[in-house]
Amino acid sequence: MKPTETTPSTPLPPETQPRQLPADGPTVARVTVVTALGPVEPTAKVLRRTWTFVSRNRTIVLFALMLLGTDRVIGRFAAVWDRHSPDDYAARVKGCAREQRDLVFIGGSPVAEGINPDRVAGVAWAGKPLASAYAMGLSGGTTSDFYHAVLRGCPTPPRVLVYGITASDLNDSRHEPHGPYSLMTTGDVGRWVRLRPDSAEWVVRHFAQARLGRASDLYRYRHGIRMWAATEADRQLPGSCPEAVGEADELRERADALRTGNGYAPARGYSVGRYDAVKAAGLRPKEFPYLRKYRTGSHLKYLHELAIWCGVRGVDLVLVDMPVTADLEAMYPAEFAEYRARLAEVEQGAGLRVIRASRAAVGLTDTHFADLIHMNREGAKVFSGWVRSELGRCGQ
Repeated sequence: MKPTETTPSTPLPPETQPRQLPADGPTVARVTVVTALGPVEPTAKVLRRTWTFVSRNRTIVLFALMLLGTDRVIGRFAAVWDRHSPDDYAARVKGCAREQRDLVFIGGSPVAEGINPDRVAGVAWAGKPLASAYAMGLSGGTTSDFYHAVLRGCPTPPRVLVYGITASDLNDSRHEPHGPYSLMTTGDVGRWVRLRPDSAEWVVRHFAQARLGRASDLYRYRHGIRMWAATEADRQLPGSCPEAVGEADELRERADALRTGNGYAPARGYSVGRYDAVKAAGLRPKEFPYLRKYRTGSHLKYLHELAIWCGVRGVDLVLVDMPVTADLEAMYPAEFAEYRARLAEVEQGAGLRVIRASRAAVGLTDTHFADLIHMNREGAKVFSGWVRSELGRCGQ
């Protein structure tokens, strides 16, 4: 039979059998699908597992949620707790940084109790008055701490920086945890480790503890909460907790002074104390722990760093050898000899200006001290006036 001829307009008949591929053509035998992620559990299954965990551990979960909520609420009242238990280091540094200062005093508790900046402000230096003065007296601090306080408290360098230095500042056998807590950054810790490897473990450990402590407001403000609670309890039940209320009153008074004043906020006990009366009562201390196991050299490195900081920024640095009682010097003659030898080294080697404030030169007796090392209010009045006259002489 002859095949039927077709024209382009005539549709072709459908093929009745599938076409055969050439024998050598590619063949797909199997398709495998690979996914990057494993199987995803249905949302309902995840929710069911979560609910099961919460149901079995609901006491722990509810306690954690309550703790987090309480911590958040406590943090909203930080200003209240700070007023009832101020962080002296942070408050003084913040107060100093609040405005540009012409004259800044730095040092430990002898500076905090013994120098009233208002009695020194206005003294002429290089022909111009030092109008604004502030005292960063950090109780228990070391030279290492004071260096970091200057970094934080003097964003704009002062014209004159007076460091009221004493023997305990340089004692390498002691450190003050308050420094890493309130004054130092991560970069400061790294620099400390490089500069003072002998105390690297100490500073890293206390810096880490400080950051962990700040993670919880409930823990951070625990003392302020206790002082506030004592105040409120005394308001409802007068006389119920007199010692705690007395402490809370003093702390609030100091917080207000630090927030608005010049850094001079003497402790009540030191302000009215009389060392001559202490001795007359037979209560003279047998030792001074801050000079125990005395050795120097490591903290001293930060005194050199402070001198470099001042030199780069054109700040005149003056060291004042703070006066102490005759009894303290008699108890630790070797320690004071080493300390004053170090002062002589930096005076000659680094060219620093040192003012030696002996008791005789200032006119101080035991009546001007509250204890072995801290001046009372009358002593601060006498000493501040003497410092003013010495700065006026040096600044000519």
